[in-house]
Amino acid sequence: MGLSDMNLSRLMNMDTGIDIGIDLGTANTLIYVKGKGIVANEPSIVASERSSGKILAIGDEALVIHEKIHPGIMTIRPLANGVIADYEATVKLIKGLIGNMKNRFLFGIHRMLISIPLGTTEVEIRAVYDAAHHIGAKEVYLVYEPIAAAIGIGIDPFEAQGNMVINIGCGTTDIAVISLGGIASGESLRVAGGEINSRILRFFREEHNMAISDRAAEEIKLRIASVHSLEQEISMTVRGVNFESGLPVTAELDSITLRDVISTPINQIVMAIKKTVEALIVKPELAIDILDHGVWLTGGGVLLKGLDQKITEETKLKVQICDDPLLVVAHGVGRILEDLETYDSIISSSKNHRKRTSKSPDYSAQNPDNQQ
Repeated sequence: MGLSDMNLSRLMNMDTGIDIGIDLGTANTLIYVKGKGIVANEPSIVASERSSGKILAIGDEALVIHEKIHPGIMTIRPLANGVIADYEATVKLIKGLIGNMKNRFLFGIHRMLISIPLGTTEVEIRAVYDAAHHIGAKEVYLVYEPIAAAIGIGIDPFEAQGNMVINIGCGTTDIAVISLGGIASGESLRVAGGEINSRILRFFREEHNMAISDRAAEEIKLRIASVHSLEQEISMTVRGVNFESGLPVTAELDSITLRDVISTPINQIVMAIKKTVEALIVKPELAIDILDHGVWLTGGGVLLKGLDQKITEETKLKVQICDDPLLVVAHGVGRILEDLETYDSIISSSKNHRKRTSKSPDYSAQNPDNQQ
């Protein structure tokens, strides 16, 4: 093939580029590249120079900086409750995560598919679209997280049978009954794993006059937090810094005490699940489906010991925890990205979104564009 033929071939494919899927989470951001799978999974955090705003690090490297005190550096978590809280920092985070990959491809990003929580407002949806276009995506699509999670599990969202998915992330808890390509009943709660961590941080501040790191709070949650009484209660020694003296200190914490500390957000999540189930009284066929097949738990929050048992006790439903709960939304986003034509009716595009005027979220809609 001659040089002119090669150039012609490139020109014919200039509008292709790569297709990228993003699970844009409060705690972590995952990147999926079509044909390659998940290629990045890093903390949603950016570190920049305080004086100039110059980006110094993102992701894992920024988290290391976040846990150290440096007067000349500030760290930003650009996402809160699953949505964009700092637009510029979000753009920098995503650009940084895909930057190295983008350099390997001649034509940049063609399509970008991003998962969003159920309760995302019109303004928040607009910010996601704008950020994706700012990064350079030619076409931008959105999908609700519980639908992506369902597809990641292997559920067919178009079947008539109702399937209930509860996605408990860091910033939001999404509860959805999915049937016939839409959300028949849904509830979105801005209480999730991050709120549990906040309760742990507050407990040490108020009860022990002690500061602990975000990483320590997460470790405490994963090691000894439980929703139910344990056959053998456990404890651990926690290290931190005294607020007044600035000196290192330690404190003991047991699973019984911690259970009380985190009880409020747990109860809020369980009550939201019960509310969604009770709303099915007007849709008895779906209620029977959920009774027969139970519910699926996804997201990092489901790793909390005894949560599945608590939900079963409160709702009388069978509860199943999916494989890879931390990755299932990203896997679902990836499956959609690999076959956009099949899943066209459950995703939205920025092109269609611009044609609509939203008044309030409507979870019975098939995709985020149908919020009317």
